Amino acid sequence: MALERILVGDDQIEFARQNFPVIPNAEIEFVSTPEEVIEKGKTRQYSMIVTDLNYTENGQEGLTVLRKLKGSDARLVLWTGNAYDPGIRIMGESLGAEVLDKDEIGALVGQAVSKAPLKKEGKVLVYVAEKRLVGVMRQSVCTVMGDEKVTVSSDLREELETGDYGLVIDTSTMHGQKRGHGTVAHDMKYIKLSEVPRVATVHNLGSVVVDIVKIAGSYLQSMSKD
Repeated sequence: MALERILVGDDQIEFARQNFPVIPNAEIEFVSTPEEVIEKGKTRQYSMIVTDLNYTENGQEGLTVLRKLKGSDARLVLWTGNAYDPGIRIMGESLGAEVLDKDEIGALVGQAVSKAPLKKEGKVLVYVAEKRLVGVMRQSVCTVMGDEKVTVSSDLREELETGDYGLVIDTSTMHGQKRGHGTVAHDMKYIKLSEVPRVATVHNLGSVVVDIVKIAGSYLQSMSKD
């Protein structure tokens, strides 16, 4: 099987290296400037190109990268903490990119393995690895969010295969794991999907419900504006 070649541009290159998930059969190259992303991207040696939005404090150099690489054979991803800003998301998508939040990078595993697009909309799945915690988590989250658009479950494969979800919030990292991905990103290697949900993680047990509500609320609000 041929290796996927993925190019990642981020001025905080060590952050990118530490937080990028393991993607099967992929060779990942990291660079720290938009100029390097553009230069290397134009060689057509990469199947996926991931770029940060802000390489400087007030810059939006990632949009320049996308403009220069628009029409590329590579799959383009804008990786930014402003992914739920409607203006940024619309601009990124208009330039041919899928837009992921900094904490959603685990979704790239499913995108690369399934060769599938990012799902545009859908419900929220809160994944709880420990079955004994599902009931209490469901009661806490759904009391605030309701259960019409939010599901709490430990059956990851079964839920993902329904194709209902646009966002999965992974709580397997809530005991202090600081990496930007957890069980969901890992297990997506083994689940074939026609569309890939965003994958976000929570890391603080003490504020896990508040964090879930915040992430889910931002996502659902963003989807309602489309």
